Amino acid sequence: MSDAEIARLREEIADVDKQILNLVAKRLHLAEQLGVEKKLVGRPIRETAQEDLVLTRLLTEGATQGISVPFIERLGRLLIDESSRRQDMVHLPPPSGQKVLVVGGAGRMGRWLCRYFRSRGYEVVVHDPAGPLEDFPSEADLAKGVLAADVVAVSVPMSSCAEVLRQIADLKPKALIFDIASLKAPIEHDLREMGREGLRVASVHPTFGPNLWPLSSGNILFSDCGNGLAVVEAKELFRATGATFVDVSLDHHDEFMAFLLGLTHLCLLTFARGVAQSPFDLAGLKRSAGTTFSRVSASAAVLLADSPALLRDIQALNPHTPYIHRLLRKVLDDWEAATTASDGSRFFELVEQARAYFQTGEAA
Repeated sequence: MSDAEIARLREEIADVDKQILNLVAKRLHLAEQLGVEKKLVGRPIRETAQEDLVLTRLLTEGATQGISVPFIERLGRLLIDESSRRQDMVHLPPPSGQKVLVVGGAGRMGRWLCRYFRSRGYEVVVHDPAGPLEDFPSEADLAKGVLAADVVAVSVPMSSCAEVLRQIADLKPKALIFDIASLKAPIEHDLREMGREGLRVASVHPTFGPNLWPLSSGNILFSDCGNGLAVVEAKELFRATGATFVDVSLDHHDEFMAFLLGLTHLCLLTFARGVAQSPFDLAGLKRSAGTTFSRVSASAAVLLADSPALLRDIQALNPHTPYIHRLLRKVLDDWEAATTASDGSRFFELVEQARAYFQTGEAA
């Protein structure tokens, strides 16, 4: 084996070590969240039956990977002991003295809001036509819930968000109000009207899903609806996430989302539909880790797990979607012309233009 090959393998091992530590860090973070939940309900940190279950799970998985039992047992004990230590060190935040009403709390992002605010010491109440959310008090009367709250977070489907905001506006509440809709066009008029009426309203958009980790790697967009102080207050609510805050005007929010969400979704949906119409059985290749096909398949599968209604709304409710469709058709025409040209110069030129944008070199 050459020195160059040894160096290459060591670099690959270093990359794997980095991935392992990242996953361990994520596991310990989840353990800390578990510690919060245990302390909220008064459960003990160490539970022998659960620790045995974790070890059994690790031993079973280790056996399928050809890893020795003694190694798995030592690794499992290290993970369990450190997780328990982290849980024991968790301190519940002092009560904030404020009540947050999450309208639509039974949805995925609604649940995330409930967990987040509870972890920050807020009293959280849920209003959702779908019914109560386990472990959180519920208020079936929207008006009663809004008028009793210090903060009202609206996390409902975009198709019904405008109506919910109008119902809240009619109550003239003193609470801070914000939505987390992915698109603002369907609710822009109502948000601006609420601002003109002097309500403490801001528009918020966490550009991540409920399972993002670490939260500090995410972005949260804030839009002023006519009350600058409300934007400042909304930012303070999410300061603890460590996420990057981005100010985006209501006028340009959806144009931005047309690329960030609409174009991304459309590309993955197009890939998924194209593969589904293939005459070949490509299912096995989805598990061929490392191939471009497997990586794009994994991204498409995550997207397709979302509600079809949400996926449609991202396309149908954004007024800039027609532009994205025209852009995609033009780009496909560009690639077709470059591919069928007599030489590869145009194709290479298009690749270089894309590389320049993503700052990707030959080595990547």
